[in-house]
Amino acid sequence: MTAPLLDFDELSSFDQDERKTVHDLVALITESDHSKRDQLLAMVQDHVFRVGKVASALASYPPVFSETRLGERERGPETLVELLVLADDASIEMYLPTRAIVGRSLVMAELNCWRLFSYICNELGLDSDHPLPPDIDYWMHSCVYTRLAEDVLISLSMDADGEIHIRRAAVDYLCKFWESRHLYGARHFFPILAATWGARRRIRVSVGTMLGVSEIMRLLQSGCDPEFVDYFSRPSLDDDEHQAFQEFLIGVSTEKIQSLAQLMERDGRKSLSPEEAGLGERDSRKQSHECVRFYEFFRSRYLQAAARRLRELPGPKKTAEEYVLGYFLDKETSGA
Repeated sequence: MTAPLLDFDELSSFDQDERKTVHDLVALITESDHSKRDQLLAMVQDHVFRVGKVASALASYPPVFSETRLGERERGPETLVELLVLADDASIEMYLPTRAIVGRSLVMAELNCWRLFSYICNELGLDSDHPLPPDIDYWMHSCVYTRLAEDVLISLSMDADGEIHIRRAAVDYLCKFWESRHLYGARHFFPILAATWGARRRIRVSVGTMLGVSEIMRLLQSGCDPEFVDYFSRPSLDDDEHQAFQEFLIGVSTEKIQSLAQLMERDGRKSLSPEEAGLGERDSRKQSHECVRFYEFFRSRYLQAAARRLRELPGPKKTAEEYVLGYFLDKETSGA
C-alpha cells in the first residue's frame, strides 16, 4: 500500500522537521498490518487538516499593531503594557488581542494532534527503542513549553509591582509570540526555559533531605540550562526565591515542604522516601497524559503563588520560572 499524501498548505503551522515526523508516522501505519490501518491513516489526515484550518484562521487576523488607530483611540506596545497590568488570572483573556486568543487555540490544537499521534504509536505496539515515539513526544512537549512560556510572560506583564522595563520587555516578547506563533515557540525564543523544563520532566524526585541537592545534579545531567541553576545559586538569593526553587525541584508546595521538615525533625529522621513524602501520583492523575501532568506541575505552583500574593501569606509569590525570566529580561533591557 502506498502512503497517502498529506496536505500541508503554505499556512501550515507544522515546520519541516515536524512534517517529517508526521510523514514517518504515516509511512509506519501504511506498512503495518493493523486491522484498522485505514482508520488510523484517516485520523492522521483529518487532524493535520483541522490544525491547518486553525492556522488559516490565525492568518486571517492582521498583525497585532497593524491597526493602530480608530478615531481618537490609539493602540501600540505601550498601551498594551498599560492594559495588561489591569488584568488578573480571571480576566486576562478579556484583555488579549484576538490574534493572541486564536494563537493559543492553535498551540492547543497542535498539542492535541501530537497527543493523538502518541496514542496511535501505542496502538501500533511499537518497541520501546523505536525512534518515532520520542520524536512525537518532543513536539508534543514543545507545545506545552510554548504555552507555559506565554503564561510566564503574561504573568510578568500583569505584575503591577514589577519594574516597567521588565513589563515592557515581557509584552514585546508576547507580541513576537503572537506574530510568529505558527512557526516559532518557546524553544526558539526562550531555550533556557525549554531546556530546563525538559530536564525537570526527565528526573525522578528522591526527596532525601529535601535540600534538593540530588535533584539539582540530576537536572544538570539531564540537560538543564546551567544559567537557570546559577540564578538560584546567587549569594543574594532571598527566601522567596529559594523556596520557589525548592518547589520546582521537589514538586510540592512550600507549605508541604515545611510540614515534612517538621515531621522529620519530630521523628529524628534525616530523609524521606517519595512515598513517605506523599509524592506519588494520585490514581486519578495517573489517567491523564504526561504532558497534562507537566502543565499542571507549573500551574499548581503558579496558582499557589498567586494565592499567597492575594492573601499576603508567607512563601514564594512567584514561580521559579517567573523569577528567572524576570531576571533575564531585566539584564537584557538594562544592558547588564
